[in-house]
Amino acid sequence: MAKNISYFDNLKKELSDRSKASDKFSKAKYEATYGVMGIKQPGSQARASKTRANVTKATGQLFGALLMGARYDDKTGKRIDASKPKPMTGIAKPVKKAAAKKK
Repeated sequence: MAKNISYFDNLKKELSDRSKASDKFSKAKYEATYGVMGIKQPGSQARASKTRANVTKATGQLFGALLMGARYDDKTGKRIDASKPKPMTGIAKPVKKAAAKKK
């Protein structure tokens, strides 16, 4: 059986993802502003812009985890929705339609 990731585990993961994205953005922004060893590299502004978008996405994921209280299945990575009932499995038998009455 798959282990369910708890609320706090998910929050910790999203916080670390946000931190990593922020670190990458900080480095890219520094390189775009000052260059590497004083020489600006082509495409550094584009890399900084792309990493900024990643920070924005990671921040949204963090707030979603914080406010929605999302939990995830460890194996599939899909969100577990507590409000939806689980489908029944097992011994359910199909029900036959009742015969129409003759008049």
